Order: sequence, then structure tokens, then C-alpha cells
Amino acid sequence: MPLYSYKAVDKNGSPTSGEILADSREEAVENLSRDGLLPIIVEEKSVGKLSQFSDLAQFFPFFQKIGAIDKILLTRYLAAILKAGIGLAEALEIILNDAKKPLIRKILLEIKAGVERGEPLSSMFADYPRYFSPIFVGMIKAGELSGSLESALENLSGQLIRDYDLLKRVRMAMIYPLILLIGSAGIIVLMMTFVLPRMAKAFKGMLAELPLITRFFIALSDYLSRSPILTISVFFILIAAGFYFSRSVFGKKIIFRVFEKLPVASELVKKLALARFSRTFKNLLGSGVSAIEAIEMSALTVGNPTYQKSFLNIMEELKKGSNFSAVFKSRPALYPSFFANIIAIGERTGTLEKSLETLSAFYEEEVDGLLKNLVSLLEPLLIFAMGIIVAMVALSVLLPIFRMVRMFQ
Repeated sequence: MPLYSYKAVDKNGSPTSGEILADSREEAVENLSRDGLLPIIVEEKSVGKLSQFSDLAQFFPFFQKIGAIDKILLTRYLAAILKAGIGLAEALEIILNDAKKPLIRKILLEIKAGVERGEPLSSMFADYPRYFSPIFVGMIKAGELSGSLESALENLSGQLIRDYDLLKRVRMAMIYPLILLIGSAGIIVLMMTFVLPRMAKAFKGMLAELPLITRFFIALSDYLSRSPILTISVFFILIAAGFYFSRSVFGKKIIFRVFEKLPVASELVKKLALARFSRTFKNLLGSGVSAIEAIEMSALTVGNPTYQKSFLNIMEELKKGSNFSAVFKSRPALYPSFFANIIAIGERTGTLEKSLETLSAFYEEEVDGLLKNLVSLLEPLLIFAMGIIVAMVALSVLLPIFRMVRMFQ
């Protein structure tokens, strides 16, 4: 829907301006007149940029992103403004005026228009499943039904912050090994591109036959120097393919299966899933969502196909009347006795939310410890692997030199 900017005069004769969504300029003028405004100027001032952005985003998903920080700020600001006693439509207008990203502005405009028509806030967010997860929508809906939308938004903001912080720690732990890998690869490329070709010219003129390892690296170096564009293209295609594979459902299953076979990584993905589930489940229950619905929503956030399938199976068993803690105890391979016992205590004493808080805090600390162990394990392994490759390249240079030294002795 196009976006129109307008300048108008209200009933008191005071000038006013703003933006409005409408299918045409005529409809925009009609809607402004219905609101008691006398339109002076109505034009598609920003629709060009916005529609261009939207069209571009349809083909390039990169441009269609609302990040975790955007959602955190949105929920925190909205909760704070509502707590101050300001109405929902006016609160959305205030946030809209501060929004910088075109996509966020477009979505907020449509949400505000829906709220002014009497639509629930949760149903308006539900119209954008690409950007707002079932958890996001569900917690807002629970707040609307219980009459505590401000509290629900605060809980949602806290949930988003914890998820962002947890995943950020995982990513940060991987940065150093990645820098080490890229740096080593850069050294190898430098040797292959500049050092080896120059040495090869001298070797070919002085030795009848070069060592096998030297011939291999010279051939590889010649190929890379002859087809740099093709090499770079293949390199980026492989990166893009790897990124797409890692984001696909099939790719995630394969990656998690590999991780589940590795010593430290298997514990990391397991405890990360339990930490995220415990935190999300606790916040949903606190917002008034039923246990079965909360499990279904939480299953979608764990990011682990194995646990997602398990949680959905547990949900089906609970629908049939199974005991809550018993369904976890019946799966010891996925849920440690500590997890199942804390759940059982919370269920028995009526303090399930508190038990889930305990579990989430415990497993988040465990994730931190495992991340440190994983980095300390990866670092020497990467150094060793890169060292072998660099040593092989160096050996391909040194072996011919040794042969030439022997020839002149």
C-alpha cells in the first residue's frame, strides 16, 4: 500500500502534517477529511523510496530484516509509553516518528492503521510472520486477554534480550577461531600467489626434476593465477551455498547431527536448547499462555531440530493426559535427571515458573562454560591444522633449495 505525506489544517485552524497509508491519493484525501482535517498538500513524497525498498527486498531478503535489537527497542518503548497512560494508537505514532528503517516504518504504519480500526495488536503483528515469531505474537495476545499488555511487553522484551545475549555469546566465542582461520588462509594464499611462483621460475631452470609436493603446489599456483576471476567466483559461490545450506531445514538437521557426535559441541547444543526452552516456556506461562500452547511455541524457538521434534511429541502426550514431569523423565537421553527433577519439584509445589527460571539460569551458565572449553579446544586444533598446511607449502619451497645446495657441494 502506498505511503502519502500530507499537510492539512485541523478543526481549530491549526496546521498539522504527517503520513498516511492509502491505495490512492483520492483515498488519502477522503480518509483525512473523515478525520476532520482539511488537506492542503497530499503527495507520494516518501512512497518512492519505500516502494523501491520493498520491491528490492522481495528479491533480496537481506534488505528485509528486522533485527533482534529493533524488536527489543520496539517492545521496551511501547511498554514504557503505555505505562505512562498513553493510548495504544498514540504510542505507536510516537514510536513511528522515531523509527529510522523504512521497513519498520511501513509495518508500524499498517499496524497503527489496524489498531485504529479496532484490530488487536497481536493480530496485526501476526500479519508479519517473517519478522515476528509465534512467541512474539503469543505473548502479546496473552497480555491483551489478561488486560496486562504493558507487563506482557516487558516480559517479551526481557525474553528477547536473553535470547539475543545468549546467541551473541555463542557468536563471540567463534570469532577468534574464525580470525585465526582467515589469517592462516591469507598467509597460504600469499605464499601461493607471490612467493611460490617466483621461486618456481628459479627451480625449473636449475633442477631437472622437482619434488612431487613442489610440483603439486606449483600446478595449483599456476591454475589460481591463470583463472583468478573463476577462482574468486567459485569461492563466493561456495560461501553462498554454505550459508544457504546452513539456513535450510535440511542443512540445520545435518549440522546438528554432526555437532551431536562431537565431544564438547554435543553438550553445547543440548544445553543451549534446554536454556532457551526453559526461559521461553517460563515467560509464556508468566504471560498467561496455557502449558500446551507454551510448549508448542517454545519448540519453535530452540533452534534444534531434535529438541523441536521432542517438544512437539511431548505436547501431544500432554494433550492425551500424560503427567507433565513424567514425559521428560521418559526421555533421559535428551533431558538429564536434574532437568526432569526440577520440573517435577516445580509441578508438585506449584512453583513451576520459579523452577524454570532456575533451570534457564543454570543452563545459561553451563553454556558459557562449554563455550570457553570449545574455544580452548578449537584454538590448538586450528593452529595445528593450519600449521600442517603452511609447513607443506614451506616444504615445497625448501626441498628444491636443499637439492640445489647438494648439487653445488
